[in-house]
Amino acid sequence: MRLVCLVIALWGAMGAAHAQSASAALGNCLPPREMQEAVASKGVVTPASAVMTARRQVPGADVVRASLCRSSDALVYVIMALQKDGRIVQVMIDGSSGRVRSVK
Repeated sequence: MRLVCLVIALWGAMGAAHAQSASAALGNCLPPREMQEAVASKGVVTPASAVMTARRQVPGADVVRASLCRSSDALVYVIMALQKDGRIVQVMIDGSSGRVRSVK
């Protein structure tokens, strides 16, 4: 019984840590108008292109959020996708190249 409680506690902690990392990545995002300007003037890939790339990384998931955020000196898309089992997956895509940086 203790083992079951320990596993449940660890699972909850992992979920909380994942949620914190997702919210940290979303903390420095551009508002819609700046996002449009960045796409138009700075050579950032379109949001539709970033979403399509994320969908290839997480097949069958529904994209629930796509944001263009500052990460150090670069712009990255943070795509949140909801899988069929209820898990949220965060896909980070480099804004200038459109390549996947990470999938968490």
